[in-house]
Amino acid sequence: MKNKHFALMYLVIFLVVAKLSPFIVTALIVGLYLSIIVDHLTKFIAIVVKRPRWLSRTISNVVIFMLIAYSAVNFFPVVLREARKVISQIERAVTQIGSLKMPSWVSALLSSLSASFAQSAAGFLNRVVSYVPSFITAAVLVIVTSFIVSSLKKLVKEGVSYLFPDDPQDGKNFLRITYREFERFVGGQVLVAMFVGLFIGFGAFFFKIPSAFFLGVLAFITDFVPYLGVVISAIPLLMLSFTTFGPLGLLIGTVILVAANQLEMWFLAPRIQSGALRIHWFIILLTILLFADLFSFGGILIALPFLIFLKNYWKFYVIKRAR
Repeated sequence: MKNKHFALMYLVIFLVVAKLSPFIVTALIVGLYLSIIVDHLTKFIAIVVKRPRWLSRTISNVVIFMLIAYSAVNFFPVVLREARKVISQIERAVTQIGSLKMPSWVSALLSSLSASFAQSAAGFLNRVVSYVPSFITAAVLVIVTSFIVSSLKKLVKEGVSYLFPDDPQDGKNFLRITYREFERFVGGQVLVAMFVGLFIGFGAFFFKIPSAFFLGVLAFITDFVPYLGVVISAIPLLMLSFTTFGPLGLLIGTVILVAANQLEMWFLAPRIQSGALRIHWFIILLTILLFADLFSFGGILIALPFLIFLKNYWKFYVIKRAR
């Protein structure tokens, strides 16, 4: 039971480091996510490619990183291009409306909204550009981490007597169960993300929205980011829908997003969360929102590992002691 002090100390140290260096910790967590995603994809590929064993993992690594690179390379050009089209259509609509007879304050309000939208879009893009050096550093760290996770696990396993000197076997069991629960959760999330990506990709293709393949891949990649992922994938989808079909396209894009989100929320995600986390969905949501407020974007990714760690800490070192 003395190990509880060490486990709590490591948790506090992790949270402090995450607060002081959010980009580095976020990159490490993303690398851990990617490593688990590659492991599960390797299992699927190994059903077809059984020999040699290293080939299935190599293929899964190539597939995952190509999908991520494809999404990242296409996201900003698509958003920039469609943002220009959206602004142009809004300005055209304002000009047409301005030619009609209407109160001056309405025309002024519409012009103000159009200018405000253009200014906000420019400010957002400038802010994104300012973060490019940090993103590059984080991307390198993500790639390195995803490739050496297996080595890190072996290192922790061998050094568990230093991490938990009072009872190494107890500490080993605690870390093993905590990691396996997180691994099981991410593995289930792979299936959910595949469904969401296919649903949005085929939905865009069916309604003849441009870049359907890109939208499906982006939905798959971003689905691993709880709650915020749907916002990221919604931006290009709604823009492409609007610039292609106008207000009707905006409605079509919204229907596709809402349908995918509701199917995930009510039928797929609850089963995974109850099977892996066994934590009430409201506590999960509240923790994600709290960590997002405390640690910015990285907090969204840190929240679930934190909950799994805290749940097992409570089970190992509080409930057992009470009994």
